[in-house]
Amino acid sequence: METRTVTLLDRRFEPYISAERIHTAISELARRINRDYAACTGRPLLLVTLNGALVFAGELFRQLTGDFEVAFVKLSSYEGIGSTGKVQLDVPVTAEVRGRDIVIAEDVVDTGNTIHALHGLLQQAGARSVRVATLVLKPTVYYRQPERPGGLLPVDYAALEVEERFIVGYGMDYDGLGRNLGAIYVLSEDREK
Repeated sequence: METRTVTLLDRRFEPYISAERIHTAISELARRINRDYAACTGRPLLLVTLNGALVFAGELFRQLTGDFEVAFVKLSSYEGIGSTGKVQLDVPVTAEVRGRDIVIAEDVVDTGNTIHALHGLLQQAGARSVRVATLVLKPTVYYRQPERPGGLLPVDYAALEVEERFIVGYGMDYDGLGRNLGAIYVLSEDREK
C-alpha cells in the first residue's frame, strides 16, 4: 500500500485504497458484467463519463468480452471539493444510443446527480436499457438523497463502497489534479472522521 501523502493545490491527501484492491474489484465487476451481457444479441455500449471515469473504464473495458463498444460523454457538476447541484453537458454522447444496451461507466456515485441526468438523456435518445457501473459508490450519500421523480436509479455495478469522504486518484480529481495517482487517496481532514 502506498504510504506517502500527496499535496494537490492547497490540500493534503493520504493513502486510502491500494492499487491492488482497486484492480481486484474492477476484475470482479468485469466478471459480473460479462455474465450479465453474455446473451446480449446486440452490441452493448460502455459509455464513459469524462474525465473522471477514463482510468476506471480503460481497465474495465479491456476485461469485457463480447461485442462491447466504447463511447464518451462529458458532464460536470463539481467545483473544488463540492457538488454545485447542477449538471452541465459539456460534450454530448459520441455514439448512437437508439436501441442500444448501455452501461454507464462512472468514477464515483455520491449525490447521483450526474447518473440521473445522463440516464434521462439516454432514455430520451431511445436507449433500450441503461445500467450504471461505478468505481466508487458512497451509499451513505446516495441513498439519503431527497426523493426524485421516478425514485433513485439502481447502481447495478459498484466496484468499491466508501464512506462520505472526498477522494482523489484513479481518475478522480481535486480541481483537475490527482487523476493520475495509481491508488485512491482521501482528504487528510476526512481521514480523521
